[in-house]
Amino acid sequence: MESTHARKRLRLAWDVAPSSREVFLVLCDVRADRFEAAVPTARGASPPWREDDREGHYVFDLGENLTPRYKILSKIGEGTFGRVLECWDREVREYVAIKVVRSLRKYRHAAMIEIDVLNNLSKNDSEGSRCVQIRRWFDYRNHICIVCEKLGPSLYDFLRKNKYSPFPVELVREFGRQLLEAVAYMHDLRLIHTDLKPENILLVSSEYIKVPTCKRYSQDEIQFRCLPKSSAIKLIDFGSTAFENHDHNSIVSTRHYRAPEIILGLGWHYPCDLWSVGCILVELCTGEALFQTHENLEHLAMMERVLGPLPEHMIRGAK
Repeated sequence: MESTHARKRLRLAWDVAPSSREVFLVLCDVRADRFEAAVPTARGASPPWREDDREGHYVFDLGENLTPRYKILSKIGEGTFGRVLECWDREVREYVAIKVVRSLRKYRHAAMIEIDVLNNLSKNDSEGSRCVQIRRWFDYRNHICIVCEKLGPSLYDFLRKNKYSPFPVELVREFGRQLLEAVAYMHDLRLIHTDLKPENILLVSSEYIKVPTCKRYSQDEIQFRCLPKSSAIKLIDFGSTAFENHDHNSIVSTRHYRAPEIILGLGWHYPCDLWSVGCILVELCTGEALFQTHENLEHLAMMERVLGPLPEHMIRGAK
């Protein structure tokens, strides 16, 4: 799917302190066993039924319930598919991320495919170390809701937090190793992600440290940047994942990470994921997307500037 300019993509800040109201709501649930008897109906009650918005998104207020089991704490993100909400799971007493899919038929259908992919990934990854783990799913008011483990910020969030200052090479090397292992794991299962990008790679932990940089605003002011305490990452967003033996859409991948064979209309397969990995690693090392364009011919010209002329066989077969 096309994205806007790499440095104008809006994302929710991951390190903004919660409001006092949100803190109160969390404390209420964490200590629910102490006062549940005082508010037995309100605590687990569902909110009043509402119409979806014009685009089919679920309409909610913070602090409401998403079924009696989940309390909505914040909105983590939003995309074409729907919205991702941070929720408190009352039953197992943990934070979870719930993808609430738009109530339109095509998105509901895509969500069921994603659930199949997530279950397949989870079943074959006993340690859950490569891809986000699905907890369960349910259908609520005509919205498919996919419950997953709560992870930390994306690598894109971290870059933006650091004003697009690159990661240390040693850290990029570790990210790259894990990313390649995760992609190889998916390919072994005959799955192609097709939408690899820094936004879809999440740190497992939100913890970070501040370290001084060489840059100074003045003689007395030291500039700092953030680095994650842990390098552990996981892949997310399998809504565009394709099975090897299924029909493949002609256009896949977000523009900046799209392989040349896709642009040229040559069809695509496993290598398109590897092209995206290469673009991602360059961006993590430099702080800037390698191919910042939205036009096919310019995109191909930029590729040739970096890699040399396109192979003759690709040009001959191009549409």
